[in-house]
This record gives sequence, C-alpha cells and structure tokens, in this order.
Amino acid sequence: MDLDGTTVLVTGATGQVGWGVAHEAMAAGARLVLTASTTSSAQQLTAAFPDAEVVAVDLAADGADETVRAAVEHAGGRLDHVFAPIGAWWQQGPTLDQPPSELRELLGTYVVAQHRLVRATAPYLARTAGSYLLVTGAAGRRPIPDAGLLVIAVRAQWALAEVLRAELADAPFRFNEVRIRTRIERDARPGVVASRIAGEVFVGLLAGDARGELLHYPG
Repeated sequence: MDLDGTTVLVTGATGQVGWGVAHEAMAAGARLVLTASTTSSAQQLTAAFPDAEVVAVDLAADGADETVRAAVEHAGGRLDHVFAPIGAWWQQGPTLDQPPSELRELLGTYVVAQHRLVRATAPYLARTAGSYLLVTGAAGRRPIPDAGLLVIAVRAQWALAEVLRAELADAPFRFNEVRIRTRIERDARPGVVASRIAGEVFVGLLAGDARGELLHYPG
C-alpha cells in the first residue's frame, strides 16, 4: 500500500488496534496525526512516533473539535484518512448499581467523542475524497455480566455508525464501520491477532473503495 503524501489521523495509538494501524500507515508512507486522551499518553506517542503530530485531547469534551482541527492545520492542513477506535473495556457491576454519571461518561466516550471527531474531520476529508473508518466492537451483541453499561454504550455507538453510514452515503468522502470480533494485542499468540497484522488489514480498508459499509473483522 502506498500512502505517500497522505495524512492519516489515528486515535488510540497507545492501545492495541490503533498502535498497529499507526505503524502500518507510517510504513506505507503516511504522515500521522495521533490523538491521546492524556498528556502522559501523548508523551508516550511522541517518543514512539517522533515524526507524528501528537495532540492530547479528550474527544468527548467541549472544544475537542477545535483542538483536532488545530492539530490538522499544524500538520499541514491536509487530512486523507481517519481511523477511530474509541472506547475501552468496562465491567464494574450491575447496571442499576451505577450512578447516572457513569452512564454519561461511557456514552461520552463511545458516542459523543465519535460524533465530535467526525464533525471536526469531515471538511478535510471532503477536500481529499478520503475516508473515515469508525471502529466498533462486539460487546453490544448480548448482555454481559457486570458490563451492562458497556453493552448500552456499544449499541449506541453501533446506532451512530448506522445513521452516519446512511447520511454520508453520498458524501465526498467514504464513511465505513468495521466491527472487530476478535482479540488484538501487540504480540500474536493462540487466539490473539497481532496488532500490526490487523493494522495492515485496516490500512487497506482506509485506502480501499468501500463506502457506507458495515465490515466485520473476525481475525
């Protein structure tokens, strides 16, 4: 894959999936814009990807749109692709034992953050006829013991992705969802896909021609 001259924004590059995509996009020649949720995470990314534009931003917070746009402008004002896995595992007890603030926080992470990121990056992607790949997981399939709020948040993220796939079907850029149905870690082992192996697949999806699709990655 040749991504020379392109700019790719990746969220979650301190984790497993985003880390693999960041490395594979860089290997394909792309310039990286990486978001991190904390200053310490941003420092880790700067050390690991010294040529990338790294920004610490809570994507669910007010003002995140402006922060992301400023990072893209600082990176040259061009954006071709967005790879957006946003969310972490949550399993902290029965649903009714949780305060409403916990549900708001999870919905902020899984839904509001994606909504803000699409809004912030869509104008740039439209100019380059690029692509946005919203990454979801399989946790919304059925209730999980002590993880009811996670199931709710993931299903809400699925709904957001479904609505955006329909509304952006004729947009100047391609919007797709990929639903991961396997475990991905940096090092492969039985039952686990290595981050860079998965990353190569996802970079291929970014650079491919799928539009308005729900794609599944079973590993």
